Amino acid sequence: MLAENRQLRICMVSEETIVGKNAMIPGGIGQYILRYSESLRDMGHQITVVCRAERSFDSVDEGLRVVGLNCRKVPWNLCLFKWLWRNRFDIVEIPDWGGQGAVAAVFLPRSRGAIVTRGHGHSLFVQRAHGRREVKGRQFYKERVQLHCSDGILANSLYLRGMFTKDFDIKEREIDVCHIGVDPGAVGNVGTVDPQFNGAVLIYVGGLDRRKGPVHLLYILQKMRCRYPMYDTKLMLVGPDTPTGPDGTSYMEYCKTVADELGVSESVQFFGVVPRKQLASLYAQASIFVSGSHTETLGIPFLEAMSMGLPVVTWQRGAAPELIVQGQTGYTIEFGDMEAFAQATASMIVDPVTWQAFSRAARQHVRDNFSESKLLHNQVTWYRDVAAGRARLEK
Repeated sequence: MLAENRQLRICMVSEETIVGKNAMIPGGIGQYILRYSESLRDMGHQITVVCRAERSFDSVDEGLRVVGLNCRKVPWNLCLFKWLWRNRFDIVEIPDWGGQGAVAAVFLPRSRGAIVTRGHGHSLFVQRAHGRREVKGRQFYKERVQLHCSDGILANSLYLRGMFTKDFDIKEREIDVCHIGVDPGAVGNVGTVDPQFNGAVLIYVGGLDRRKGPVHLLYILQKMRCRYPMYDTKLMLVGPDTPTGPDGTSYMEYCKTVADELGVSESVQFFGVVPRKQLASLYAQASIFVSGSHTETLGIPFLEAMSMGLPVVTWQRGAAPELIVQGQTGYTIEFGDMEAFAQATASMIVDPVTWQAFSRAARQHVRDNFSESKLLHNQVTWYRDVAAGRARLEK
């Protein structure tokens, strides 16, 4: 049994090169690992982040141990297993994606650390989101092995837990759920200024990626400018480009082409990659957060936007209904109904008093239900239970 106040030794695993020389701009999993690692360290726990790297290194930066593994021709999951064998932790948290922890989950002695899988989104989920034919290939079977052999499974949402039970034949009671919380300060919001209504200015933050559906927002923008010309609706698109346009081309360039065809190019502004600490200044220029994402296992930008006082409008898919209170903090719309999407967005623009009510409700909703400090405390409690052989989240 672990003492209630004892520091935990926690290892956070990332196959992405998210730290060190030649570190990439982290995706959603990488951002979660970096942010939560720092928060766990600030709570007094001993944290190690281990990731793939072009050159091996082992360093300590502000109390956070960072390890890069150059695996050369050795598969990442085997390289990770060998490194874990030489170290000791209470908890080793590994993402579900790709089954990168399958070897460790099967063969690592638990004296080296309890293996837990943090569910972010698996291979079948990505195939569905991109509209591809579902193929249960090598990735799927590694994910299945990792999940079935883990000491604990923590899903980001009820939606993801449902997919795990369906896709991997795991009983629901074996999967715990803990949403990922948000800290407004992480995006530069110091909380000293109340949100301001900025008229018909919409913002999207996330990857410019086919699965994320920003091109839908261009059609919605056109509808709003045609139906409500007096409001001069603008759209801000913030996030990295990806090669998911037609025939593997730039998705940003594809969006620019569509915007030209729709006659809205002068009403769209592309910002590209913006440091997280500068996001608050962009959120503060907008009134409503919009997303055309086909599906999300959680939706951190939704929560960040609401923490800034922005109502959210998105499709009624994935975990969005778990985050957004319909008609109070925003709207979730039946997928593909562009007209309804435009109308819901416009309903909060035409009346600043209505917008203020949504804005206040959105901020309070995040404070009450998605505070990073509160949810992180729950996660640490779960870690302790797993490490003590009780893989159940306190109810």
